Parts: sequence; C-alpha cells; structure tokens
Amino acid sequence: MTTLRIKSSTAQCAQAPTLRGRERGSILLVALIFLAILTFAAATTMRTSTMGMRMAGNEQTRVNTLQLAQSIVDEVVTNPDNVVVSGDTGYINCTANVDDCTANTVAISQDIVATADASKASVIVERLAPALTPAPRGINSSADAFFAARFQVDATYDGTADNEGRAGVVQGVIVLVPRSAQSN
Repeated sequence: MTTLRIKSSTAQCAQAPTLRGRERGSILLVALIFLAILTFAAATTMRTSTMGMRMAGNEQTRVNTLQLAQSIVDEVVTNPDNVVVSGDTGYINCTANVDDCTANTVAISQDIVATADASKASVIVERLAPALTPAPRGINSSADAFFAARFQVDATYDGTADNEGRAGVVQGVIVLVPRSAQSN
C-alpha cells in the first residue's frame, strides 16, 4: 500500500504542471485583451485631442479674420473721403479690386492690411436711399440742424488661399450733414 501512495502522489505531481500551464496561458490572454483595450483608449484620446486642437486653431483663425474685417470697416468709415455725401443715392465707392463701382477710391490703411494682403480685402461703400432724411433723435446734437445720409459698408477679407479664412462684415453708417450746407 505504500507503493500505491507513491504512485498516486506521482500522478498528482504530473497533473500539477499541466494546470499551471493552462493558468499561465489564460493570464497571458487576459493581459493581451487588457493591453488591446488600453491601446484603443489611448488612440481614441489622441484622436480626440488632435481634433480639439484643430477646432481651436480654426476658431482662432475665424475670430482673427472677423476682427480684421471689422477693423477694415472701422478704418474705412473714419475716412470722410470714403463716404461721399455729394453723390446720388446708389453711388458706390469701392476698393481698386472691385468691379462695377461708380468710383474705386476707397483706401485701406497699410497699418490694418499689409500691402501684400491688400488684394485679399474688398470694400464696397454704397449710398442708400433716400438721399437725405431727418437726423435721428438722441444723437446728442441739435437734430433739427442736420440731415442724415445713410451708407452701407460691406467689407470682406478672403485669405482662404493662405488658410487665413474668409469673413465679411456689413455695417450701416449715418453721416450728419448740416442743413445749411445742403443745396438740395
């Protein structure tokens, strides 16, 4: 009977490595699955952060281009030569790169748009009807002493060829004209 005990313990020893080998294989499989999940999560996170950076860059470009277009409008409006009151309604004054205008004398300061970029900016200043209207109330002046001439300023900056974006701003402008200076 002693011999049987040895044989049975030998049989148990022979089976033990087989169970450990199977356990090691299952741990390797679980580790590979876990590694695959981590790799997928990392790739997704990288893709998401890259897309976020692109969106932030596009938003910055959009805002910069819009601010540039607004700066162009502000600069054009401050120059009295660009809003000609003596012209009739429908009088259109534009930058040199715009066709079908009454005049092409609108100038944009090089401080706003560099000379190389001036071709990307276009401005249209149009005198709107009626020719003259009573001045609006509440402008902190003697409204009865003025007429108002209305203009529409349309500025567009198109830098899409250089990945700078495209933006346009349309703004209404009222120019006060003293009644004593008006001959109409």
